[in-house]
Amino acid sequence: MSLKLSAFDFFFKVLETHENLLHAETQAIAAQHLETIESILVQKDESLKNLLDAKDEIGVDPRENKKADELIDRVIELQKRNTDSFKKLHDRQSTKASKEVQVKLKPIDHRVKRAYSGSIVIPKSRLDY
Repeated sequence: MSLKLSAFDFFFKVLETHENLLHAETQAIAAQHLETIESILVQKDESLKNLLDAKDEIGVDPRENKKADELIDRVIELQKRNTDSFKKLHDRQSTKASKEVQVKLKPIDHRVKRAYSGSIVIPKSRLDY
């Protein structure tokens, strides 16, 4: 019995590895751990390169295999969800950062307003005398 993987088995294994990276990315996004997300993105780039190389080696469309077709669909769906989740995370972080800037500015605005509103002298008209 040969321990060597066929080209298709190797492709499938690389595809499963890519799916696992996507699951890890999902968790990192949910945890809002940007350093981990960045690390996973680097790993995904390498994994995708390996996946494309493995696909070239099999010489047939992997979607002709039902099991591979289903896994490819799962990988694509995971990637779409992660992209949407990361966009939402990015939007929340941007909104949070802009609110923090506004909050930091508001106390100054309030102090300036109080300082000037208390010292405004409204001149009396000649009719008030």
